Amino acid sequence: MKNTVKKLIQSVIISVVTLFAGCIITCVSFNLFDNLTSNQMKVLFAFDVICLAATGAFTLFIYDRKKLLKKRKKKLERLHYQRILKREQEFSQIEQIIDHSDFAASA
Repeated sequence: MKNTVKKLIQSVIISVVTLFAGCIITCVSFNLFDNLTSNQMKVLFAFDVICLAATGAFTLFIYDRKKLLKKRKKKLERLHYQRILKREQEFSQIEQIIDHSDFAASA
């Protein structure tokens, strides 16, 4: 439940910020429409698209990095657990050998 609420809040924040940025970019573009030449408008539009693409790529990079780190952590934990099991098995085999052998100290 806690993770669901956290994800919901993050999604709402991302949506609000994206809408706000889109509105600002649109307002600036439409307010400058009469003052700029067609080439300047093309440059402004290209700049808007580049900014949005860079923001999207940055967000995607952060999201993928978190998933990758989580996956890597799981893998390391699994390997650690396997090593522990292997050592326990080796020690139990050594204990069995010691228990079944007749190494009596001779005086």
